[in-house]
Amino acid sequence: MRRSEGPWQRHKDLKAKVKRLALLLEKGYGAPQRERGANPLDVLIQTILSQNTNDLNRDRAYQRLKSRFPLWEDVLNAKTEEVISAIRPGGLAGQKTGRIREILRWIKKREKRLSLSFLKGMDSEEIKKLIGGLKGIGPKTVHCLLLFGLERDAFPVDTHILRIGKRLGFIPERMEAVKAHPWMVPLIPKGKSLSLHLNLIRFGREICKAKNPKCCNCFLNKECLYSSHWVTVSVPRAR
Repeated sequence: MRRSEGPWQRHKDLKAKVKRLALLLEKGYGAPQRERGANPLDVLIQTILSQNTNDLNRDRAYQRLKSRFPLWEDVLNAKTEEVISAIRPGGLAGQKTGRIREILRWIKKREKRLSLSFLKGMDSEEIKKLIGGLKGIGPKTVHCLLLFGLERDAFPVDTHILRIGKRLGFIPERMEAVKAHPWMVPLIPKGKSLSLHLNLIRFGREICKAKNPKCCNCFLNKECLYSSHWVTVSVPRAR
């Protein structure tokens, strides 16, 4: 009987920990509000452009792409070299151009138009299988599409969240991002996926950095497995 209680109790403890962290982060940073009416196809392509680069370069690449090709049909009909030139600031321009155009062709063939609105009537697990089966689309991209493009409860795990999760102990140390996505699903409090995702990213950029984390200024240090400075600090006010 005791053996069966071990994993169950650990799962219960982790779920409680994640809930506690979500509330502490909201206390520190506030609860981010969802931007309504996002276009799922826009979100998907933005997320592809974000692969292996930072948000600034992603935004520059996306803005250049949309300014040169206002419609996704234009991207599909343009010369490959022109699209590569447009998204070059995002890095891996040739590879990303190929992925984007291949996905656009797949959508056009399936729907006779360039729209992902048909996903709104599908179950999230069906979407994961369908979109996740496309070349160059990993779990993070699918979860971003679900969270930001379709307003579902989904939790993308990026490099910040993977690092913080291991430091705070809610993601196993040796776990890779691919496996971290299904791992996190049962741990996220209902309705908190957007808030926790965005607040953890902010926390990772401002405090829990990859190099030289600001442990002395960390309001989550009592939850951390690695902090060497167990100090009491004031929680920043929400902005």
